Amino acid sequence: MMPSTAAILDRLLAAPFVRHAEWHDTIASTNDRGNELARSAEIVTPLLILAGRQTAGRGRGGNQWWSDEGALTFSIVFDPERDVPGCGGHPLSQEQWPKVALAAGVALCDVLQARLPQVPCRLKWPNDVLLAGKKVAGILVEVPPPGNSVPRRLVLGMGVNVNNSLSAAPAEIQAIGAALCDVAGERCDGADLLIDWLGDFAERLRALSAGDDDLVERWQLLCALRGKTIELQSGNRIVRGSCRGIDAAGALLVDTDSGLERLFAGVLVRVAE
Repeated sequence: MMPSTAAILDRLLAAPFVRHAEWHDTIASTNDRGNELARSAEIVTPLLILAGRQTAGRGRGGNQWWSDEGALTFSIVFDPERDVPGCGGHPLSQEQWPKVALAAGVALCDVLQARLPQVPCRLKWPNDVLLAGKKVAGILVEVPPPGNSVPRRLVLGMGVNVNNSLSAAPAEIQAIGAALCDVAGERCDGADLLIDWLGDFAERLRALSAGDDDLVERWQLLCALRGKTIELQSGNRIVRGSCRGIDAAGALLVDTDSGLERLFAGVLVRVAE
């Protein structure tokens, strides 16, 4: 018998970094819901928003996130100044906010690697997680405008292909995507995975707030683009060169003909060995 939604929420509320949770069988976008709630003074944070199915899930740059039944789709609304566990007086400063997606990606790599130690899991800058070289998850961090007398909050959304076998996905998705159940050869407990991720994410946020060099070393090690020749659209120009990894500020380092460039945003156009 499958556990009830109420039982799953009870388990999640006992996990690290969650004080309130809500479930939606179907929702347009958990991040849209998070952006709406983030402007309310009434909510308790960190707030976890879970959905069985999204009809208009969004990725970075407004791209649509494809998902099917069995995907793990959720958003977390949290106060970067007050909700970082054990921060010891070091809340996340605004200059650290762009690195939250990297911290979340590192945490997911940790969790997936623990389940499948023989399968490579990497970060594809700026916000994708790859399993066996294909996209298994996307991360989107947004900063909604604050409401009256409401602290500034972050909304972190994540979609993870867990039990939504990509045999049902469009052909173009199958070519570039991966699902945990397909790679593992069996269904996985999405609630267990989320609970493990919440614990690891809390640790990574604490490390980020403290300026821990180990976190930087971890995302540098996990960078899937390091050593590859890439083309990246940054604004109205194309940057070409060899990727040197991700630096401590979260910027992608690209060695171009005109010198080393540090890019904080961009869209990958081509990746070559």
